[in-house]
Amino acid sequence: MAGLQDIRRRIRSVKNTQQVTKAMKMISAVKLRKSQERLAAMRPYAAKLQDMALSVVSAVQGGDDAEFGPIAMAFTNPRPEKVVRVVVVASDKGLCGGFNANVLKKASGFLASKDGVKVEVDAVGKRAAEWARKQGHKPMSDHTGIPLPGLDRVAQSLADEAAKQYIAGDIDALYIVYNHFHSAMSQEPTVLRVFPVELPPADERPFQVAPLLEPDANTILEALLPRYLGITLLRGLLESSASEHGARMASMDKASNNAGEMISKLTLTMNKIRQASITNQIIEIVSGANA
Repeated sequence: MAGLQDIRRRIRSVKNTQQVTKAMKMISAVKLRKSQERLAAMRPYAAKLQDMALSVVSAVQGGDDAEFGPIAMAFTNPRPEKVVRVVVVASDKGLCGGFNANVLKKASGFLASKDGVKVEVDAVGKRAAEWARKQGHKPMSDHTGIPLPGLDRVAQSLADEAAKQYIAGDIDALYIVYNHFHSAMSQEPTVLRVFPVELPPADERPFQVAPLLEPDANTILEALLPRYLGITLLRGLLESSASEHGARMASMDKASNNAGEMISKLTLTMNKIRQASITNQIIEIVSGANA
């Protein structure tokens, strides 16, 4: 059995660890609140932008003289997938439970489903870059240490580059793999095809009344769709950011609770050893007095 000094040393060590996990929980809670605020503001905007894009596409498709520009072709003329580009979003650091493991497992499943298709990977987060290299894919781009305000730049850069590749015929689709944020305790690994977009049936599309478009539908689409692509990727990055901080906060809370339980058990063991030691000393004193 460990001595009193060893147990006291362990208790001090666990207490120090508990202080660290509690501090990390508080930091993650602050970051989670900021990410949630950005995400809450982004979701309705992204939904309305998608509705607008679909309504314009529907108007153009319904016209007799429908002509699409090169960017709008990504929405209206999907082609067989021979080369696809996928943005995998993970974290730079660990200590966030199953956050990285779940999303990277989803990404591995996606790669397995694309048998015979060339896959180009963009990595957002150090863990995503490490995963890509282990899978034998050299990342087309590697984005690590990106602060929350910098996600806009990363998303639009990826969208612009992917759109140019699609127009040039270098890729046939763009996907993003990320954790969809439901709550601090619940994140869902998700694969989303950014473009070509799967248009819903005509009777399920928004704005059944044809909108008035000026100067013309194709000009609007050529300006609207690049922004839509950037916003879709940005939403995925924000969902992942909120999921990461929520997962880390929950993980650190559980670690703090486990540390507290361990401290209680060690303290109980220490008290038992001390009591046994005191009892032995009393017995020795009494035995000496009787002798």
